[in-house]
Amino acid sequence: MGFDLPSLLSERNGQGYELHARYLNPQRPRMLHAIGFDKVYERAEGGYLYDGAGVGYADFLSGFGVFGIGHNHPVVRKALHDALDAELASMVQFDCALLPGLLAERLLAKAPGLDRVYFCNSGTEAVEAALKFARYATGRPRVLYCDHAFHGLTTGSLSVNGADEFRRGFNPLVPDTAIGFGDLDALEAELRKGDVAALIVEPIQGKGVAVAPPGYLAGASKLLRARGALLICDEVQTGMGRTGRFFAYQHRHGGEDPVGRIRSGGRHHGQGLDLREGVLLDGPRDGARLHFRL
Repeated sequence: MGFDLPSLLSERNGQGYELHARYLNPQRPRMLHAIGFDKVYERAEGGYLYDGAGVGYADFLSGFGVFGIGHNHPVVRKALHDALDAELASMVQFDCALLPGLLAERLLAKAPGLDRVYFCNSGTEAVEAALKFARYATGRPRVLYCDHAFHGLTTGSLSVNGADEFRRGFNPLVPDTAIGFGDLDALEAELRKGDVAALIVEPIQGKGVAVAPPGYLAGASKLLRARGALLICDEVQTGMGRTGRFFAYQHRHGGEDPVGRIRSGGRHHGQGLDLREGVLLDGPRDGARLHFRL
């Protein structure tokens, strides 16, 4: 028996809200009905969603930043079709596939000063990896984060979320520390305690669109470097050219090589990215050296 996706979608068209209420999260369709957003979108193109009558709706949410180049971009569609038609060997594990290497090469060309990429399955997993890298490299337990920050919802990422509404009900979390967004004095005070592995920060906070004060990233980088700690830039909302440069940290004053790790969420299919300057591991953690470019 074959699988006919177009026929299945046609036969069950309009049943999405019913299926979600019965098998997934019933609060979602209830909420959408209540606020009048219970549309059935038939297709999407560029920055617009279209219902069955062909009425277009501007998509200002953009999949929480996923669709940085719009819905169903023709170049992306062709690449996906080409990849399927090529019948590539995937997830072999005992090989070094060409496409990840090519992608890493192109990404690093956009991030001078960094020379390694660590691919993840999601944005929150990229944050988890960065937190682990920072703690392992420095041998220190504590990570600083900013008020109102959003970095993901898995346990480690939730521990560096600056919004109580996401954290409430999930304690105890990892004992990290919140500081004011843009407050270099607060950062310096915490660094003096000697146990800080890293500061994680969004150059522009996605929740509320708060922009880091001028000179904040450069100042934070200088303070962290002086104390042997790392700067983690979370660019899930700002990467891939959204601010006029490929990464938002590249706007910082002085143009120095920037950070220990960049996660860019300007991805079409949910790929989180970790970029770091170089890794050299010698035996156990106490003898390990992990260099981050700050």
